[in-house]
Amino acid sequence: METIARYAIALEIPALALAVFTRRPELLPAVIFPIALLALFYLVYARGWRVEVSAQIEKRELKVEDQLSLRIEARSDVPGVLLYSALDDRRLVATEPPAGALYLSRKSSATASAIAGLPGRYPVSGVDWAFYPLTLSRPVRGQTPAGEVEVRPYLAKAGLRAAAASLGMPRAPGPLAGPHSTEFLEVREYRPGDPYKLINWKAYARTGLLYVNEKLREGHSTLYVVLDASSSCRADAVGHGASIALSLAYAAVEAKLPVGLFVIPSGVLLPPTDSPAGLKLIREALMRLDLKPPRYSPAPPRADTYVYISCRPQAEYIERLCLSARNVLVVEVAPARGAFAEIAKLFASRRERVLCADKIVWSPPLEPPTRVLARL
Repeated sequence: METIARYAIALEIPALALAVFTRRPELLPAVIFPIALLALFYLVYARGWRVEVSAQIEKRELKVEDQLSLRIEARSDVPGVLLYSALDDRRLVATEPPAGALYLSRKSSATASAIAGLPGRYPVSGVDWAFYPLTLSRPVRGQTPAGEVEVRPYLAKAGLRAAAASLGMPRAPGPLAGPHSTEFLEVREYRPGDPYKLINWKAYARTGLLYVNEKLREGHSTLYVVLDASSSCRADAVGHGASIALSLAYAAVEAKLPVGLFVIPSGVLLPPTDSPAGLKLIREALMRLDLKPPRYSPAPPRADTYVYISCRPQAEYIERLCLSARNVLVVEVAPARGAFAEIAKLFASRRERVLCADKIVWSPPLEPPTRVLARL
């Protein structure tokens, strides 16, 4: 604004000189009036004014795909234009342009919205703003925090029984199932409660540490859910993938099917469990996801079935999983919104074979999670 005023004054001075030297007094009002108006405007508003911007989140506890609304209120003693950018966060999914403008005479308000994507508890990016007063003063810039939100993965309960049966429901649940079978699974570190007969004494003699020969439980199958939470995926794709992972873990625990969680590329590994306490650990792990750059990730420990959930399944990693499990199921999460939703309908029910794995393409929110669980 000051630059515009300086250019205006610089143009008014030659015009005033032209009116005086050409002796044309009818030009004087056209020259003097803008200068007097700018001076009056400056004297009235340029001293002691201030601007206040506040941001308030309407609902702080959300689930994946819920709408996050941010109410912006601005107040100023002088008229001007407020330019702002709100909810520009990679953990959220924008439903509208994050930037906007408000004309302030005294008080004004606006609303910014986004879709909750990545699960977890974190502070969202607030409002970055710049106020341009209609005076000769410099613009004022600032940042207003918005606070913290908690985004939880949703639990799709419909269709879980069929999903658990297709992924390997135990053949002899309850006390009829033997504690261990003779089928070797892997060698792992000793944990309190492991039977002493499973201790690998040769490994103990070499290293001085206790290791056990992990074996499959008799009458049970073991399931690992492999979740891709890399930064190559959008936040909503990771959020929907985490929700499907939680739903599968819930179904497995309800069916007494040991289920484990492996998150790539962070390497978070939870061993298979069929207890409610283990399900709580899986839920807590899904609340601590972070979008990290993709990198080489090893396959999880050996199991009967892998469910690989990713927005961009890699053929090399699928081949690595095929070497460690009997069955591999790939769920490609491809969110579709707006103009691309109609195109995604053509691929929403697609199922194909990739190497040794069955691949399902899922397009939320176009296709409900209960439907993809029924297709497993």
